[in-house]
Amino acid sequence: MRTVGWEAICGRARVALETLPETAVLAGHSMGAGVVGSVWPDRDLSAGIVLFHGLAEIPQNVRRGIPIAVHVADPDQFALPEELARWTAMAEKADAVAEVFTYPNVGHFFTDETLPDYNAAATDQTWERVLSFLNAITITKCHEER
Repeated sequence: MRTVGWEAICGRARVALETLPETAVLAGHSMGAGVVGSVWPDRDLSAGIVLFHGLAEIPQNVRRGIPIAVHVADPDQFALPEELARWTAMAEKADAVAEVFTYPNVGHFFTDETLPDYNAAATDQTWERVLSFLNAITITKCHEER
């Protein structure tokens, strides 16, 4: 980010999203959660949002009922308890269906096996939850299309 800048990163994300359906699930890790927050207002038809190791700003035009899953360490320097509480209140006010999963006693990047923060048990639980989240979106979408 220091080399190319925030605007360039978000611009690259927007370009990458051009090839995906408007209903694609948006997901971001750490700083990438912030990138999701940047592109989300322009992707209001996204089927869902998954945030790892960070939070994204909830846009004004958020779709009511959009499913959101947040996965953060407990505590996490980039998602402190008071920030999580504020974020959860904002999600409720926006009528989003948000679940916040916290993983105690792990480091910020607990899902990255190349880093010292890595925690296999928390990572396995995270991916199980993410797959369940995505499966629920798929089932809901199939029922809506009938």
